[in-house]
Amino acid sequence: MLLKETQAIMRVLQLCHKVPYPPADGGSIAMHQITEGLWKAGYEVKVIALNLKGCEICPEDIPNDYREKAAFEAHILDTRVKPVQAFLNLFTRQSYNVSRFYSKSIEKRLERTLQRETFDIIQLEGLYLTPYIPVIRKNSRAKLVYRSHNIEHFIWERMAKGAQNPFKGWYLRLLAARLKKYEMQAIHRVDALVAISPVDLAFFEKHGFQKPAIVAPVTMPKLFRLEEQPEVMIGTAFHLGSMDWRPNQEGIEWFLEEVWPLVVKQAPSMKFFLAGKRLPPRYFRYATRNVVVAGEVPSAVEFMADKQIMVVPLLSGGGMRVKIIEGMAAGKTIISTDIGAEGIGCTNGEHILLADEPARMAELIVKCQKDPAFAEKIGKAAVQFVEQNFSPESVMPGLIKFYEEMVENKALK
Repeated sequence: MLLKETQAIMRVLQLCHKVPYPPADGGSIAMHQITEGLWKAGYEVKVIALNLKGCEICPEDIPNDYREKAAFEAHILDTRVKPVQAFLNLFTRQSYNVSRFYSKSIEKRLERTLQRETFDIIQLEGLYLTPYIPVIRKNSRAKLVYRSHNIEHFIWERMAKGAQNPFKGWYLRLLAARLKKYEMQAIHRVDALVAISPVDLAFFEKHGFQKPAIVAPVTMPKLFRLEEQPEVMIGTAFHLGSMDWRPNQEGIEWFLEEVWPLVVKQAPSMKFFLAGKRLPPRYFRYATRNVVVAGEVPSAVEFMADKQIMVVPLLSGGGMRVKIIEGMAAGKTIISTDIGAEGIGCTNGEHILLADEPARMAELIVKCQKDPAFAEKIGKAAVQFVEQNFSPESVMPGLIKFYEEMVENKALK
């Protein structure tokens, strides 16, 4: 949908919880696709991002074209857990998860931007931008949109249930309870909701959200293919994801300790490749003849190209696993858990293979090794599923119409 010549150009301010470029992980892909989709529709987009200390992106490494088109700003923020602050937070009622993302200096910079520029829509990319709602309301009349990437407290509740250490379990339950209270209040402070999955939208509506809302999943353009596609190595499995995300860490440790030994026992020649951004050094202890710890790789497409099975062993999390969509688009056989596939709408045994028990997941991996035709059939069906349900052409027109109606007040109750 292109903007009509007679209409004023809509201006959107996108506030991002991390730098969305390059679009290399689920969160950055999800944010960048909105930016790019609005550009293509003829809208003006300004991106202000938190540049998280410890995994900073140098602005000079971002293409000039992107920085200019997005009037891009990135502000350094140290969100790393600090033991003293975490301890003192126990004696407050605040969510430590959220408070780490608030900065008075960033609030002042945002205030100056809002006083200098006018926007029609301000989109908060995730819960951790909501502490800036008061300064936005004070300095702008824009419609305030909350983009739900996850139901954040779900992640911490599920991790608390899986904690073996009693004190750690107690602390995670406390964090989850405070985060849930904050999240359920924050959702009612915005004008509209853009949920990343039907599951997330249903949850918020069940808990009283009655304002305008739409589901806008992460889209996956046709994946770039290598000019010379390598032959797939039968009997290879891999995981690729951001390894600073707690659910990925939790899932991979469960997989390597509970599932993979069962696989190797049945199929001693199989190999598992572990790759991901910001991989903690402790994961190199898993390296064996059957486990290759690759760390961060320069190209996800090249890394996936010659491997057979993509493993996404999530035990906690919310929202939508973008890497599953990316793996499907690449024609990989995906083996995940029920939680991993939440919100995608794919069918177990047709587009994906699901297992929550170690023995069952190991059984599926071995089956794919012994029956490559079966695995290939799942991969081909996955490609068709993504093309039909997660292409930009099938998602962006509805989202743009939602924005336009909201600005025109047609969608507001």
